[in-house]
Amino acid sequence: MSAAFSPLPEASTADLVAQRLRDAILDGSLRPGDRLVEHDLAARFQVSRGPVREAIRLLVPDGLVVLRRNRGAIVASPTFDDVLEVYAVRMSLGSLALAQAVYVDAAAHPEFGGVLILLQRLSDPEVQADALLMMEADLLFQDALLATSGLPRITSMLDQSARDVAFFVRMLGITYDSSDHTDLIRRHERVINAVRECDPEAATEAWQAHIRHTVGEFARRYPDADIKGVFSHPLTEQLFDGPIGED
Repeated sequence: MSAAFSPLPEASTADLVAQRLRDAILDGSLRPGDRLVEHDLAARFQVSRGPVREAIRLLVPDGLVVLRRNRGAIVASPTFDDVLEVYAVRMSLGSLALAQAVYVDAAAHPEFGGVLILLQRLSDPEVQADALLMMEADLLFQDALLATSGLPRITSMLDQSARDVAFFVRMLGITYDSSDHTDLIRRHERVINAVRECDPEAATEAWQAHIRHTVGEFARRYPDADIKGVFSHPLTEQLFDGPIGED
């Protein structure tokens, strides 16, 4: 290789501040609607206002922060349209990933064993007893399963959508109730079995049923969701066949 590269700089102050703010939003220390005041944050982080301003801008594309006239930067309050958009992405790209996983016979590869281990973790009583651990274990399993497609660009977009889901769950206070665990695992097992049986149609149908059920959970628990209105939403009409929340 003839190209010459200069040394990479260390993480900038703005990047570090952005990561601290991101963590605070995702763990609930900062709540939807909270204002991010530059001079207050600069004092807390003991930095100038410039890196704080840049850090806030870095969080806007992630949907974690919005800029409002006369209010400045505030922690985003996800709307139900946001939820539908992210799950529309997960439905369509997840279906493509699973069809490809079947095509490459992912279940025959040694790496598939790791996916099964992650699925088994969802049955761990200690995991089920902690809502945050259960959510993380669930999304980790889904990420690993979809990654068996070997499609790096689609996998990257699905990874981002999983981060969006985690944000929605934390911001909306949605929990993994113990009564849902068995059904959740059963839905994932349907997808796994279809991949093992090299049945792309069954795999995508099982995945889409899981997505419909999950969106239904969000709809029932979202504070301002109009359940009847959800059924006529353009994304619902185009991507969800039949009432959401039903397998």
